[in-house]
Amino acid sequence: TPIANPRWMVPNWSFGIREEAVRRQVDEARSGGADLVVLLSHNGFDVDRKLASRVPGIDVILTAHSHDALPFPIKVGKTLLIASGSHGKFLSRLDLEVRERGIADYSYALIPVLADAIEPDPDMAALVRSIREPHEAMLGAELARTESLLYRR
Repeated sequence: TPIANPRWMVPNWSFGIREEAVRRQVDEARSGGADLVVLLSHNGFDVDRKLASRVPGIDVILTAHSHDALPFPIKVGKTLLIASGSHGKFLSRLDLEVRERGIADYSYALIPVLADAIEPDPDMAALVRSIREPHEAMLGAELARTESLLYRR
């Protein structure tokens, strides 16, 4: 988006929905023998739903950006769209039965991630600590104070 990615930060990049480019990639994958085409997207659910309706040959779209957590896949034509929410709150599990270059059957679960019930990996926790440690004073500095409640989604 222009706010999150101003042009001066990414001067040689452009962002947008490129249906023709996606169509070419899908066709190339299929002609190369792909039994399944899975698109990992960060366009948002509404945009990806429209993309699925306009570009045939995509079997699954793993959609993000809109932070939706879908309790079941949404089917648009022959394309399944799944979304796992945001901030690691959920994990989507999609098991596919693939036959004759397409999805014959599937099962899906949206699994809540309960951070308090998961033991952190000790090596990864040590790595995170070592990276944060030099910055703790800055990260803990009080920048402002408010007398009213601030809300964050």
